[in-house]
Amino acid sequence: MKPFLKAILFLIILTILDFLLRKGLIAFYIPFQLPHNLTMLILFTLFTLSSWLITKWFCKTDKITLYDLGISLKSKNRLEFYYGLLIGIVLWAIVSILQSYITGFSWELRQNVSLYNILYGLLFIFIADLGTELFTRGYPLKSFEKSFGANAAIIIMMFFVGLKSYSNQVEGELLLYTILIPVLHTIFFSIIYFKTNRLGAALGIHTGANFITISIFDLRPEQENQAIPSGIFQSNVELENFSLVCLQLPWVLMALIFSIVVYFWWKKEKRHHNNV
Repeated sequence: MKPFLKAILFLIILTILDFLLRKGLIAFYIPFQLPHNLTMLILFTLFTLSSWLITKWFCKTDKITLYDLGISLKSKNRLEFYYGLLIGIVLWAIVSILQSYITGFSWELRQNVSLYNILYGLLFIFIADLGTELFTRGYPLKSFEKSFGANAAIIIMMFFVGLKSYSNQVEGELLLYTILIPVLHTIFFSIIYFKTNRLGAALGIHTGANFITISIFDLRPEQENQAIPSGIFQSNVELENFSLVCLQLPWVLMALIFSIVVYFWWKKEKRHHNNV
């Protein structure tokens, strides 16, 4: 089977598992709820474990290893994860602060914040993002690259992530941002993966970014039994009072700028190798 066909099969299998485990279909039929919504953590963990095992199986059929995809616990991968985590935390914290300044609200300390909630949130985010990286980077990107080249592989995954991000529960301008921002993120996460040939840096940035926007600067409406506990800071006013453009535009601009920067970083290195 051609590499791109295997990549499509891989994405179909994991899309089905994503729908069952992470989108809540199985959770809907579970007749009980574990404390602190551990049910969702278990389901997300099952998805990540399944992604790991399925990636390993596809690698075996291609006579390669997870290490060939840059998926390992080797020291360089771990180091790049820590660097990526720091970059994600710093960049997304800066944009979160700019977002409040541009939009016109302030971040205020949420009451009853606990260290347990923050650490639980970090664990949940890491597990969820590891599953996402295995799903949308790694095997499918490398397989599409073999068939069509790196640039085309990134475009294909942008299209796939856009489709995956579609939701019939939102519409209009909100739907646009719901699709656009993950698509833009796919650009720089994929470039970083191709640049390093390892998953660590992309996973680190992904984890740091979501940790900041969920467990630190949290704009989510607070709900009972939400999968990830509320973050440390919340908006001091209701967000319905503000323009959606003001709330989302900083993230769009950041994603565009970051994508351009890492693209030229990637191309510069490729030109250097070609000259050598």
